Amino acid sequence: MGRKKRVLSLGAVAMDVIIETKQLPKEDGFAFVESEKLVPGGSASNLSVALAHLGVEAYQTGKIGDDRYGDEFRRTLVEDGVDDRFLITKPSGSTLHTYIVTIPGGKHCIFANLGDSVTNLEPEELPENILDGIDVFYTDMFSARASIYLGKLAKNKGIPVLYNMQCPPSFMEKCGVDIREIEEMIRLSTVFASGREGYFEITGENEYEKGVKKFYQKYHVPQGVICTAGDEGAIWLDDKDLIHLDVYPVEAVDTTGAGDCFLAGLIYAYFCQGMNKHKSLKFASASAAIKCMHKGPRSRATVEDIKQFICSAK
Repeated sequence: MGRKKRVLSLGAVAMDVIIETKQLPKEDGFAFVESEKLVPGGSASNLSVALAHLGVEAYQTGKIGDDRYGDEFRRTLVEDGVDDRFLITKPSGSTLHTYIVTIPGGKHCIFANLGDSVTNLEPEELPENILDGIDVFYTDMFSARASIYLGKLAKNKGIPVLYNMQCPPSFMEKCGVDIREIEEMIRLSTVFASGREGYFEITGENEYEKGVKKFYQKYHVPQGVICTAGDEGAIWLDDKDLIHLDVYPVEAVDTTGAGDCFLAGLIYAYFCQGMNKHKSLKFASASAAIKCMHKGPRSRATVEDIKQFICSAK
């Protein structure tokens, strides 16, 4: 057997305050909190944890503060099997944390407190050999300068780059990331992924499939672009084909982190196992479906769990 594949993930690292309620209050209204708990989250680290449970060597970089959120984040990350050697701690810093309000049926909304660390990782803080032995680099552009720096290094070394535009440009601008940086990262990508809103904003198209096609015509990402479209499934467009895959019908308990688990499944299937794009989407969709059946933003599903789910869904 060869060595395990290694993935370096850079991006949103956070702690989540999960608030469960029966309904979201209307303006000037109120609702009762059914439960409240602190759990580790963050888009990039959710992906890393999912990859670790799929048997991949997952390395997390990014920046946290030395507050209680940061301490708990690092502890739980390591507990979940992710290598934290490249995770930077800012002295007297504050860690990104979110308030996730969920209602029955899995729907949720998120309030984010950015803190002063997550967007401020600088290239100089990273070791020169950080990409040695790495097989895939993933980023969601939280810490844009470090993302672009690592994207350039990865491209020069022939390491695949997956850029997930987790948040649309209008939100990223509020986080200090402008459209020029986003476009630079797109051009460094081997595969690009975003939700419908990202394609809407960049292309001006109101129909997501048209937006994906217009986006691809403009940027020609080498191995294609992916759109995760919620209950409408996912599509992958490249220069040869447009592949559409429906979602697996499940009773959703909590959709938080489903997109992160989708991309973890995709990285494992496509980049680590060499599956074709259709099979990779199928594996990724199953990974997301399993996550939706469990509370919390992270999945600990194994490869065998996902394979069994796919077989049972036939």
